[in-house]
Amino acid sequence: MKTICAVYVTFSPDFDLLNLSISSLSCQVDKIIVVDNTPGGGLLDKIQSDNVEIIYLGENLGIAFAQNVGIQKAMDTGASFITLSDQDTVYPKGFIQKMVPHFEKFPSAAAIVPRFKDSNKKRIDGFIANKSFRFQQFFPDGGQHKIFQAIASGKILKAEFLYRIGLMDERLFIDWVDLEWCWRARARGFDIIGNADVVIDHQLGDVSSNIGFREVNLRSPIRHYYITRNAFYLALHSKDLDCLHRLNLFVRSFRYILGFPILSSPRWKNLKAVLLGFLHGVKAKLGRLEKI
Repeated sequence: MKTICAVYVTFSPDFDLLNLSISSLSCQVDKIIVVDNTPGGGLLDKIQSDNVEIIYLGENLGIAFAQNVGIQKAMDTGASFITLSDQDTVYPKGFIQKMVPHFEKFPSAAAIVPRFKDSNKKRIDGFIANKSFRFQQFFPDGGQHKIFQAIASGKILKAEFLYRIGLMDERLFIDWVDLEWCWRARARGFDIIGNADVVIDHQLGDVSSNIGFREVNLRSPIRHYYITRNAFYLALHSKDLDCLHRLNLFVRSFRYILGFPILSSPRWKNLKAVLLGFLHGVKAKLGRLEKI
């Protein structure tokens, strides 16, 4: 019998939104594991679901570490498939039923992901194509497609392949963790499948800023540090990303250095964050940053 577990990572969550998210998924999976990164913890015991296990880490150890704790727990309980979720993602009815059967259609699929509607941008995002040297987005009307990468929330992993691919890279701490795992999976001969027939509601970033030709997700200075650092680190040091994509990523990553300080306040602190991120990325200085 195939068992399906969901792994949530939380950090100072909006309790009502988290409870709504869990309620939308709890009846579709066998077990939900919530790994809480909130310093102090102890605030999630009122979650209204019988099949939820909460693991309090007591401090912020990063999304990659927390995901690995939850994934390992799910694997130890014999899960066949593991759904990753952020604390602010809401799932439609029949989400699991519309996703998991496609693993039979794609036997080399390490993960299947839905499309998502970003609540900040008010639109449905596409997938990243895997046939171009660019990170090119496309917007299929439906069907299942081999793609290059995908974010974590709503991503369903095939547990048995994790022994060959590995878990999340904890050195990254947060940001680019989900994408790096996809690159690693593909480098080992597995596929990432995008299911355009399923759309979930998800929030990327704290706010977005419209700059005329696109909307940009903005976060805190510390998050801008991690985004910038890990982008440059992966562009320069990743062994699982081909040379053309690494070059493309390196050039594109300078937009973080230019964009975040201009679009986000306080501008001086954001400038300091992205410059420090650039320096640490080039030097491959990873892990948690205590303060900016």
